[in-house]
Amino acid sequence: MTSKESKSESPIPFDLGSIVWSKATYKAISAEFHPFHKHDLNVAVHLFTTGLGVWGALQMAATVFGAPEIVYQYGALIALTTPWLTALLHTGFVYAALQVPVTAMTVQGHDLTEMNVCLLAIAVGFCLQELSHFVFAEKTYMGSYLGAAKPWMVIVHSIWLMPLVIDCLTMRYFFLPKLFVSRNRNINVTVANPKACDELREWIHQNIPETPETTHVWPHKQEGTTGPTLALENDAAIMAAFRKVFAAHHYDVRPVQGMNEIYVTAVGAKKAMSSDAVFYTPHTDGPYWFLPFGSLYRVLVGVTPNTMVRTQFNLQHETQNQVLDIYKVCGFDYSRELHFIDHVPGETNKERRSLVKLHFVVYPKGWHWYGNLVAGLNQNYNTWARGNFLKTLRPSTVYEKTLAWWIWLTTYFNYLFEENVGWPNLVYILTSYALGPTPFLILTSFRHYGVYMCSFAFRQPDIAHGFLMRDAKLYKTIAMMHMARRLLPIISLPEDLPGILAACGGFAITIAATAQLGFVRTYFGSELGFVQPKWISGFPYSVIPHPMIVGQLLAWSSVLYWFGLRQEKLTNETITLIGAHMTCYVTHMVQEMLTSSY
Repeated sequence: MTSKESKSESPIPFDLGSIVWSKATYKAISAEFHPFHKHDLNVAVHLFTTGLGVWGALQMAATVFGAPEIVYQYGALIALTTPWLTALLHTGFVYAALQVPVTAMTVQGHDLTEMNVCLLAIAVGFCLQELSHFVFAEKTYMGSYLGAAKPWMVIVHSIWLMPLVIDCLTMRYFFLPKLFVSRNRNINVTVANPKACDELREWIHQNIPETPETTHVWPHKQEGTTGPTLALENDAAIMAAFRKVFAAHHYDVRPVQGMNEIYVTAVGAKKAMSSDAVFYTPHTDGPYWFLPFGSLYRVLVGVTPNTMVRTQFNLQHETQNQVLDIYKVCGFDYSRELHFIDHVPGETNKERRSLVKLHFVVYPKGWHWYGNLVAGLNQNYNTWARGNFLKTLRPSTVYEKTLAWWIWLTTYFNYLFEENVGWPNLVYILTSYALGPTPFLILTSFRHYGVYMCSFAFRQPDIAHGFLMRDAKLYKTIAMMHMARRLLPIISLPEDLPGILAACGGFAITIAATAQLGFVRTYFGSELGFVQPKWISGFPYSVIPHPMIVGQLLAWSSVLYWFGLRQEKLTNETITLIGAHMTCYVTHMVQEMLTSSY
C-alpha cells in the first residue's frame, strides 16, 4: 500500500477531543469536501442553495414544530465543533435565517402550509445544488462516501453542510476584485518543443517564395506541416501558460484547428492601402467580445529569428509589448485585446518573419456545447474575414479598393472606441441607465473608486494597466458629468466667483500632482511593478501630503461651503453625493497609507 493510499484511507477521528477541542474531525471532513467545490461559481450558487435548504429546516423546527430550542442546540453544536471564524459566520447566518419568517401561501390555486413551504425549500435547495454540480462539472461529495459504503456520513454531511459552504467562501476573495479589476490575460512563454519550430522554419524556406504581400498557409492542409503544428498545439509550455490564467478546475482549453495558419511577412516597402495595413492599425481580430465566460485565443509562435517587428498591446503597459523571436510565444484574446505591429527603430531582420498562428477556445469546464459555439462562431467569422482580406491584398478594382478602405476604417474606429470606452463598459452604462435615474447615478458615479481600491489591494495576478487607466478615467469623467449637471445650473456670476476659484484651486493641486507623477505612476504604475519607484519632490508633493486626494477634498469642501452653507443652493441629494465622493477619497487615502509597499 502506498503512502498516498494510506493517507486517503485513514479513518476520520470521531472521539470527543477531536470533535470539540482540536476540531480535527471537522477539519478532516473539510479536507474531503473542498476538492468537490473548486469552482468559484459553484460555491457562490451553493451559498444560496444550501442557505435555502437550511432555512427551510430551521423554520420547520422553530415555527412549524414550535421548538426553537432545536435551532439553538444546532447553532451551539456548530459553534463548538468548527473553527472560530466559521462558527461566528454560521451563528450570524442562523440569526438571519430566524429573522426571515415562513408563511403559508397560495401558488397557482394550490394552498401551501408552512410545513409545505419548508419542505419545498429543502427540496428545491437540494435539487438546485445537484444541478449546480452538473452545470459546473464537479462531482458531489455525497457521491464519494455513498460509493464507499458509508451512508452514515449523510448525517455528518448534513449537519456540517452550511459551515463547509461558508468555509469555501472564506477561502476566496468574495469575488470582489473580479467586479473591478481587469487582469492581464495575455500569455508569454518559450515553447517546450523547439524542434517543431525548426521543422516549420525549414518547410517555409523550401515551399513559400518571397512576395510583396503577406503569405497565409493553412498548416493542416499542407504535407509536412501537420505534425509540427500538432506538436505545438499540445506544447506543454503553452498549456502551462494557459493554466496560469485559466485554472483547470474552472476552464477547459482545446485547439481550434480550422483557424490555424502559417503567416509569412511581405518583402519590400509597406503599401499605401491594402488589407495588410490592418496589421499596422490597432485592432481586435474578432467581434465576439460579448460572449460571456468564453474566449477564443490567438497564440503566435515565432518560427524564425526576429528583432525588428514588435507586437504592441494598446491596453497593456508598454513592458508587455513583444518582439516575437524564434521559439517565443505570445497569446491574446482574439476578440478583446487591442494590438498592432510596428518596427523597432534601427533593427532589421535577416530572414522573413514567420509565425504559426494557433487558436484555442477557452470555456467553462464541462460546457463543451458552449465551447463548440464559441469556436464555431469565431471560425465562421475568421473564414469570412479571411476571404475579404485575401480579396484586398492586391486591390485593383473600385470595389476591391473600397473594400480595403472599409476594412481599415471600421478597424480604426473600433480601435478608437475600444481604447477610450470599451464595449463592455458601454453595456454597463446603458444597463445602469435603463434601471432608472438613481441606479444610473450610483452605478456610474462611484465605480472608479472600486477600480482604484481593488487594483491597489489585489495586485496579483498581473493587472492590465491600460484597461485600469481607461476604466478609471471613463468613470471618473462620468462622475464629474453628474456633478456638473447639478452644479452648473445653480452658479451665478460674479457673486459665486470666490467659490468657483476655491474649488478650482483644489482641482489645480490634483492636476499638478498628476503632472508630477505622470499617468503611469498616477494609476499605480510603481505599486504594480511597471516602473521603478521614484521620489517626487516637486510641488505639490514638496508641501502637501497625498496632494492628489487632498486637492479633491479641498475642491469639494469648497463647493459644500460656498454653495451649501453660505449660499444654500445645494439640494440634500447633491450634498449626499459630494459627501459620498469625499468619503471614498478618504477611504482610498487611508488604504494607501496603511498598505503602500514603500
